[in-house]
Amino acid sequence: MGSGLFDVVAMTERWVHTRPDAVACHIDGRRHAETLTYTELNDLIDRTARTLAGAGVGAGTRTAVLVPPGRELVAVVMALFRLRAVPILVDPGLGARAMGACFAEAAPEAFVGVPRAHLARVLLGWGRGSVRTTVTVRSQGRRPATGQAVESGTGGAEDLALIAFTSGSTGPPKGVPFRRRQLAGQTELLARLGALTPGAVVYSTFLPFALAAPSMGCGSVIPRLGPRHPERSDPAAMAGSIAAHGVTGLFAAPALLDRLARHCVERDPRLATVETVLTAGAPLPFSVLQRAQRCLPAHAEVCSVYGSTECLLVSAAVAAELTATAPATAHGAGTCLGRPLPGNRVRVIAVTDEVIPVWSDDLLVPPGTVGEITVAGPAVSDPYLGRPHDTALARIADEGGPVHRMGDLGRLDEQGRLWFAGRKSERVRTADGDLYTDQVEPVFNALPGVRRTALVGVGPAGGQTPVLCVECEPGTSRRERREIAERVRAHGPDLGEVLPHRGFPMDVRHASKIRRPLLARWAARELGRCGR
Repeated sequence: MGSGLFDVVAMTERWVHTRPDAVACHIDGRRHAETLTYTELNDLIDRTARTLAGAGVGAGTRTAVLVPPGRELVAVVMALFRLRAVPILVDPGLGARAMGACFAEAAPEAFVGVPRAHLARVLLGWGRGSVRTTVTVRSQGRRPATGQAVESGTGGAEDLALIAFTSGSTGPPKGVPFRRRQLAGQTELLARLGALTPGAVVYSTFLPFALAAPSMGCGSVIPRLGPRHPERSDPAAMAGSIAAHGVTGLFAAPALLDRLARHCVERDPRLATVETVLTAGAPLPFSVLQRAQRCLPAHAEVCSVYGSTECLLVSAAVAAELTATAPATAHGAGTCLGRPLPGNRVRVIAVTDEVIPVWSDDLLVPPGTVGEITVAGPAVSDPYLGRPHDTALARIADEGGPVHRMGDLGRLDEQGRLWFAGRKSERVRTADGDLYTDQVEPVFNALPGVRRTALVGVGPAGGQTPVLCVECEPGTSRRERREIAERVRAHGPDLGEVLPHRGFPMDVRHASKIRRPLLARWAARELGRCGR
């Protein structure tokens, strides 16, 4: 990688030359798994690159990719990197309207997808004014393309390398562009976490990690997960794949890790090869950590990573730190997110919903005070595509580079550790002050029979009634749910209203995030029926 810049193709080609017969990818399929060595993966990438180049895709071509996880997706994305084209990664679980908005913002010039994706594009008009090149990808690949091999392109640090879209769990999906130097920063932070070391076998339910693994000398397991409801993916199949491939590194969101751990603890403890677990997307509840540790080897390390699409890796907390801080979390301190990773400058500013155009140290709150988390560093992305207002709300200009407002509330303690208090948009604004979800919910989550809780506000901001919604463990009866709700109410008599709920609405694209606006509307209806 010489220059130190992100170059996933050059990094992968290094292993093609030094370890040609080593496994680069394990692809889980409907009936059987497929294994690709570095030589085979390189050949597949080369054939795909020739096909794309023959269709007119070249350096700088913005290319939307709608291909399910598998060998074809790996080949297409890696081939686009080889051509120095710009992959546009859009979540296939988005609705038609959101997908159309993504295409309008990213303005792709090329579209690569499976046949049904092309059909949807034509019928719904996605990219009608911008797409001029289309390539159809069919399962089981295609015959090798003819013509000369495609050489890896060259480019500078400021070249646009990738466009990813946020999950849309807290608003419409937003296009996040990354330049090569910014992806370099992400890759270097990822390497510091220790899971992606040469020779490791990595099972990742998060596509960027799955694609990065082969470039770092790891065997990447590309799992077959539920396309719209990943949290409902078959845990038995996951456990079987982890055992069959001898997985040493596992990446999963907390909700999916919990589902896997529950299965393994109760029926199928087959995680004996796993040495490192990375989890992200939401704070890792201590109960999920404990459950996961019960089905992992004693020496295995669990690490909770905090970040966002705009800055994938901000801080990390290992299991020992989460265990040591669990009592404070259970008493309302929030969840420890660990220390910022090297290269990131994390600061906490006073809470406001207004635009902050220019940085000033006067924005900072004293250590220990809850405010909005900000981060600056080499891995922070460019401004959002076509969304100047959202960019203005999320960015602060500073002499040392842009400061990204995470939209999360938290604090820095005297030891330099970052603590999470909740999403800024989800704070409950009562007449007596604001309540923060992650300083309230963990206090009740450990009570017997409680699976999870969610704090929402009913009424106008500044005069909201706090309502704690309680989801019980699976299998509880209606009478048991009422009893558990009474137990929760007794544990926090000054909290406000407590309502049992059969099952929280979850974001189908982000298995660990509760759809709180829906839950707040439900709570308002329930309180209205009760006359409260």
